[in-house]
Amino acid sequence: MSPGLVHTKSQLRLRCGGRLPHRKSHDALRTQTYPATWVVLGLVLIHGWGCGQSRDSATPPPVSQAGAAGTRVAAPSRGVSPGEAETAATVLDGPQLFGRYCAACHGENGDGNGLAARFLYPKPRNFREGQFRLVTTTNRVPSDEDLMRVVVRGMPGSAMFPLGHLGEAERKELVTHVRRLVRGGLEDRLRREAKEFGEEVVPEELAKTLDSRMRPGSVLEIPRDLPAPASESVARGRELYLKQCATCHGNSGKGDGVQEQHDESGVPIRPRDFTRGVFKGGREREQLYARILLGVPGTPMPASPNFKPAEVGDLINYIQSLSDASTPAKVEHHRARLTAMRAKTTLPEAIPDGQWDTVTSSPIVVSPLWWRDFGDPDLHVQAVHDGQTLAIRLTWRDETRDMQAIRPQDFPDMAALQLFKGEHEPFLGMGASDGSVDVWLWNSAAQADLEQYADVDTAYPHMAVDQYPFEQGTLGPRTHPTDRQSPEFVTAWAAGNPRSDPSHALPGCNLQAKGFGSLTFRPRISQVTSAHGGWKDGRWTVVVRRPLQVPPEAGLELGGSDRCSIAFALWDGAAHDRDGQKLVSIWHDLELE
Repeated sequence: MSPGLVHTKSQLRLRCGGRLPHRKSHDALRTQTYPATWVVLGLVLIHGWGCGQSRDSATPPPVSQAGAAGTRVAAPSRGVSPGEAETAATVLDGPQLFGRYCAACHGENGDGNGLAARFLYPKPRNFREGQFRLVTTTNRVPSDEDLMRVVVRGMPGSAMFPLGHLGEAERKELVTHVRRLVRGGLEDRLRREAKEFGEEVVPEELAKTLDSRMRPGSVLEIPRDLPAPASESVARGRELYLKQCATCHGNSGKGDGVQEQHDESGVPIRPRDFTRGVFKGGREREQLYARILLGVPGTPMPASPNFKPAEVGDLINYIQSLSDASTPAKVEHHRARLTAMRAKTTLPEAIPDGQWDTVTSSPIVVSPLWWRDFGDPDLHVQAVHDGQTLAIRLTWRDETRDMQAIRPQDFPDMAALQLFKGEHEPFLGMGASDGSVDVWLWNSAAQADLEQYADVDTAYPHMAVDQYPFEQGTLGPRTHPTDRQSPEFVTAWAAGNPRSDPSHALPGCNLQAKGFGSLTFRPRISQVTSAHGGWKDGRWTVVVRRPLQVPPEAGLELGGSDRCSIAFALWDGAAHDRDGQKLVSIWHDLELE
């Protein structure tokens, strides 16, 4: 039987089963072995606030703070500006916050089976199992600071995006609710265990056991005299790395060692590629120290309690040397404020490059929902308006130009932006029933259709075709052109699907969503968004534009000094991106001059 509660003479007693006692010293830590029982906090796909509540992005400060005996790992803190002052009227409680930002991935009861879970890798955490990977306590039960750090910073290398924009009170509410879910899951397991053995549960003893099992241990102390990142230390670290780490992470640190690995749930998992500089817990020395000493519970990454502090310091210096210190800025999401510059004259149909050169370009981080090795797309965004029309330009790196989607194995390059106006931002994945979002989409295949509508005979020009009744033949190069057929025999066209209408290709279109799985095209009469892209020297440049003032059925009305939430998505056809397999950003702020 696993560690838990059994009933003896009408009492419940805790079977410790090797539970590590709280210890403060590093030497004591080295003498222990640890049950791999806690896995990771991963909280949501999205985060944000609404129009009129623009906030600066929350960039976590260093994660350590000096103490008398050394440095203790701590969560980042963030001051709240006067404009961000929280009141009882605006702060949502834990269940509300979890339902708004977390449930779509983690499930309503925190079991990791939300509606979006099947599209995500790594998989969302099952909080009811009570297991966490990024911990800094000696018993590896996460402290509030451990959980808060993930809420604020997110988890690079996964679809767990940061919620650092939330105020301090809301972040605490969210952490408290996650602990409540963990406690509920532990109580369920203990009750099932007692029932399995025919024992009676005594509420008082159950409460004591829950309190004991949920209590974080002492925080791992980080020595202040770790070796400096000098060449001698890096060399010693490489020598230790080749002996202890290369089997999994590879001799060069690219994660190309043993590949057949699984986490505690049996899900395939790969060793970290240190050369990419993507660290789920952070690149800081204090966090790497905790990962090496405590391991990453629930994964093949073991604890190394027998390493001496100087050895760990050397290993950290070598690992950090494998990637550039600027890398985190390219992979960690931080909220940005984008300003749409007011043009002095009416925007022309094709805005010249010279005019775009005067508009601020903002770098935007995007990352895949289904994590994979990918090159940084280097997405930059610009925005300009003339009081009548808003134009947004996206430029990003893409080594291949994919503009067809005829064959099953072909997928087009695409880009989209999503807009929201309101008090509380909804779930990034297509909004919510009380938070409708506008989606402006550019599709390279639809743009190619403007030149020649692509159909099966485009990919297979020598195909044999049976004639439909009443079909109009042609003597041209296409013996079966789609636009010469009766719509009644092309059902998607007859149903009004704009992507199936050969006479009106829509490279740019606008859609609406009110929750996961609700994305729909707006009617053709309400299609007021236009878009055009060009590919040159391995980069796409796409301009999407729309009138500011539109009827309600055509989308959000923009104008004046509006501040709205905006997010971005990219699809790489060469990587077989489509639908929910894509690269996405977090919510950012867009304001018009």
